[in-house]
Amino acid sequence: MKPAPQLLVLTLGQGLAGGMTASVGFLASIGGLNHRLALLLLGAALFCAILGGGASFFHMHHFSAARYILRRLKTSWLSREALTTGLFGGTLFLLTVATVWGRLALNSPLYIALAWLVTFFGLVAIFVTAMLYASIPAMLSWHSPVTVLNLLAVGLLGGSGWGGFFGMVEHGPSGQLAAAVAIFLVVTGAVKAFQWHVFSLARHRIRATTGFGLPFAPYRLQDSGTTRAPYRTQTQVHPVISDGLRLRMAVVTAIFLTVLPIVLVILSQIAAEWGWMLGAAISITLGSIFERWLFFADATHSSRVFFADEPREASRVAEPVMRGRLS
Repeated sequence: MKPAPQLLVLTLGQGLAGGMTASVGFLASIGGLNHRLALLLLGAALFCAILGGGASFFHMHHFSAARYILRRLKTSWLSREALTTGLFGGTLFLLTVATVWGRLALNSPLYIALAWLVTFFGLVAIFVTAMLYASIPAMLSWHSPVTVLNLLAVGLLGGSGWGGFFGMVEHGPSGQLAAAVAIFLVVTGAVKAFQWHVFSLARHRIRATTGFGLPFAPYRLQDSGTTRAPYRTQTQVHPVISDGLRLRMAVVTAIFLTVLPIVLVILSQIAAEWGWMLGAAISITLGSIFERWLFFADATHSSRVFFADEPREASRVAEPVMRGRLS
């Protein structure tokens, strides 16, 4: 699938906003949140949420249809995405306003509860967006629960990275923040490796023997994507990326998303300097961009079977006959 810039910005912005809001709740819970730190994290989260919401709006092909977007909440994940994303953005804005002009103590039980409530709305928005992709049977690479885990893990990792950096600038080295970032790094690395395995399985399922609705096939073709004139164009299928490009992008993603940040987080605690944590946050953000590009570019749609050449195999019937005649 072609990696549309709007989808990249939408999913990355939404994930970062949810992760940063979770950092606010975590810092408030451990008593490490002050006014300046809260404003930095909430301002950055609100910026990412607005950026993602704007990208979602401009991804629509017909702006006049926007007024109908909430009419299919019972059946459409797209309608639910619009609702949950707007709900998250609205509550995040209210929390930011309450932080700027409110009189609540930032480490009070009420503020902690509000922060975690907004975080919950953010996680729900990420979950619904992930389900929008995971619920498409024709997209073999995405039709898996791992898609949901991946978007949640990468979003929380990105937010925790920036939360660790801002927290270290304000309070110096913090073992709790570093441990939280390290845990998300390990979890995200494991989830990402599992998802790449799912993507590999999807690529190997494109076979003529199982792609045309034959009996006892593992799957049947869900959507040919050729329902509009001139019927030769395939809107869902982007040119397949080469094995070399896939491998290079996977290696770069693994380095920037997990390997390098782990080293930088450890160095930040040893050297007690926030510059290392800044490097870890930037590396995680760059790795998230590479990861999301590969998530879209390497997706396998079931209709690709129409454009794939079946590998030539030796006959499994004629060969034994020939051997029998020779004997």
